[in-house]
Amino acid sequence: MPVFSMRVHNITRRDWLTLLLILFVAGLLRLGQPGIVEFFHDEAMLSSLAQDMVDGKHFPLTGINSSTGIPNPPINVYIMALPYAISSDPQVATIFVMLLNVLGVGLLWLIAHRYFGKTTALIAGLTYAASPWAILYSRKIWAQDFHTPFLLLALFLGLYGFWEAPRRGEGRANRWQITAQALCLPTMLIGMQIHFAAWALVPMYMLLIVMRHRRVRWGALVASALLSALVLLPYGLGLAQTLQDDPTRVSAAAERSTATEGLSFDNASLEAVIALATGYGVETWVAPNQTEDMLAAVPPPALWWIIGGAALLGVGVLLWQASLRPLAPIVLIWALLPPLVLLPQWTPVYIHYFIASIPAYMLLAGISVAWLSRQVPLKQAGRAIILGAYLVILVTQGLWWRGALRYLDQNAIEPPGFSVPLHYLETIRTRLSRYNDVVVLSYGMSWSLHHESVVWPVMWHIQSKCVRTLVPDGYAVFPDGPFAVLKAPDAPNDPVRGLYTSDTPVIYPARPGETPYEVYTFDSAPAWSGPDITSIEPIRFDMGATLTGYALDGGTVYLEWQLADGRDDLNYQYSAQLFAAGERVGQYDTVFWQQRHWCAGDRLLTWGPISGDDTATELQVSLYRIGTGSQAGQFLNANVLDAAGAPSGQYAVIPLK
Repeated sequence: MPVFSMRVHNITRRDWLTLLLILFVAGLLRLGQPGIVEFFHDEAMLSSLAQDMVDGKHFPLTGINSSTGIPNPPINVYIMALPYAISSDPQVATIFVMLLNVLGVGLLWLIAHRYFGKTTALIAGLTYAASPWAILYSRKIWAQDFHTPFLLLALFLGLYGFWEAPRRGEGRANRWQITAQALCLPTMLIGMQIHFAAWALVPMYMLLIVMRHRRVRWGALVASALLSALVLLPYGLGLAQTLQDDPTRVSAAAERSTATEGLSFDNASLEAVIALATGYGVETWVAPNQTEDMLAAVPPPALWWIIGGAALLGVGVLLWQASLRPLAPIVLIWALLPPLVLLPQWTPVYIHYFIASIPAYMLLAGISVAWLSRQVPLKQAGRAIILGAYLVILVTQGLWWRGALRYLDQNAIEPPGFSVPLHYLETIRTRLSRYNDVVVLSYGMSWSLHHESVVWPVMWHIQSKCVRTLVPDGYAVFPDGPFAVLKAPDAPNDPVRGLYTSDTPVIYPARPGETPYEVYTFDSAPAWSGPDITSIEPIRFDMGATLTGYALDGGTVYLEWQLADGRDDLNYQYSAQLFAAGERVGQYDTVFWQQRHWCAGDRLLTWGPISGDDTATELQVSLYRIGTGSQAGQFLNANVLDAAGAPSGQYAVIPLK
């Protein structure tokens, strides 16, 4: 094994000023106009889990589900609980993510300065600070947007701890180097748990250990293993619990991922690397259905190819220059292993899988520009010309990003592009903050499927005691007291038979060309405009709903319910069956209003089509869950309770008059 050595550069007072300049640029571009960010489905689900954790409702052992169906680790929930412990405002949590990524830019500068020199650090830091893709993936509550700072910290700890420590027997490692060796792997595992794609960088740690094995302190390695086990423990428990409930979850996800006509090779991952290294192609992510229009409004200069060329040249300089060659394996694994792993199409490739490698491309660009600045004639003047010309290119990237933000804020963006910016939602949140009860009219009510259903409970987490989502038909809720109704853009013109939208609304516009939000306010619940409800002796079910009335009218069955506080994790179906002379003559089955939207004291009406209402003599109503995982295929009925609260059957039986 050859002896690897390279110079370590100390930081002077002037270097700290350089770092402040880089952090200022990074902060200006990431923190500027913080309201022009997305707050959509994934951001809201992650925020919801973090808010529940802060409230003491749950200590999650898994996060939200990944696109494969496998639950994510809970570490991103734990991290996002930090800003939500300070404020329930998603804008504060968004700024927290931005600040983390500003620190990430500083960490790249620190790595580049200490091991590659001050010029490389200046160029790498500013290139990372101004990169449109790096900025885009630094600005919202999305797991992929905040794993990179932890990975950069882990890499610095690894280099400082393993690279700089003396060999065993040749000197004593200082306590900071030993601490760095112990913290490197658990810190890396924190970042890797935030998003699965970062696991492609595990070989970086393994290579550090192999290359510097004579510098490893075994006590630090044992401590590192114990700390790593603690970092992985919550997810290990959560995944075991998931597999106990649903033993096929992981295998089914693997089958879906590999269900192709056979393994093929594609250059999608290499195209992603080119885009990330140059800065081109952001419009394909934020405005995929109107890329030409966005490019016409904010055209990127052709000069950006120079950045990509610099990164490519950096690979050659890294391998050719003897003083840099010792770290070449680390940097090349960082930059190239993730895209190479995905050249075979064993899973769909998305550009955000390579976010953690963006700093590596910026570092390679810094290495090549620093090398070029030393090769030109005229000494200082030539060096200044090279560096100045490159910095002008970076200025164009910063200016382009500001123009892109204006475009995304002032133009309707078709799905799945950049969603309504957060500041539009914040305006509605502020104006309706005096209402304790809010009803949202939207296309769907599922927390895990429909974004309006999860966004608004997060937005009004503190101000409102209860936020409910109603779908266009089949359900109506009547809160006890004043409340506001928010009609979302995805709701039809007359949702819920126009019950909540008969008055003139207050309009809260989104971007020009987009359907606005509408707000209706009520001092008390509106009068039900449908058939009269026949009251019955209340029939309680053990899942918290009480049946209090019914109506049969024109082939439709109406049921009236009184609700308790809901539970987020249990959702039921309901069945209404009509009988005549002991035989079933009609039936209606559908999803009951999901428990996430229940509030104590609410009156609920449900309805749907049914036959046989003209001859029926008895109505039976039941509530049940469809089993999942190990209970798949089973119907789990809610019990009807008697006056003493004991189970007395699984159907409410109502004689018809």
